[in-house]
Amino acid sequence: MKQRKGIYQNWMGILVLLLLVVVMGILIAGCAGGGENAGESEGTLSPQRQAQEENVKDITNPSELYTSNCGPCHGHDGSGIVGPSIKGTSLSVEEIQKTIENGKGSEMPGFKGGELSEAQIKMVAKYVKEQLK
Repeated sequence: MKQRKGIYQNWMGILVLLLLVVVMGILIAGCAGGGENAGESEGTLSPQRQAQEENVKDITNPSELYTSNCGPCHGHDGSGIVGPSIKGTSLSVEEIQKTIENGKGSEMPGFKGGELSEAQIKMVAKYVKEQLK
């Protein structure tokens, strides 16, 4: 009888563990859905998001554009934080611009057609090349 009790306890432990895994999977899946664009259909933005993007697109100061869009990952001086150091990069302005537009792998998002206009991307690329030496 003692052996049966031990088997049932093992199965109960396994079932509880399995239940916890399922609950965690549901929680993680729920957190991953939605995001900041939740409620926005493709091609349309919520009024709040649209206002944020319009405010960013009004900025014409390359230093401010770099600090707010690139600084959190590459550091305000370009020496790197989460992203790599881009200080004194050997890339050309055109190569930097393409990286900003298209992103790089899954580490860096592309900014083309999003938060930054084409003119702003050019300003930031030139700023990175000329000011972050």
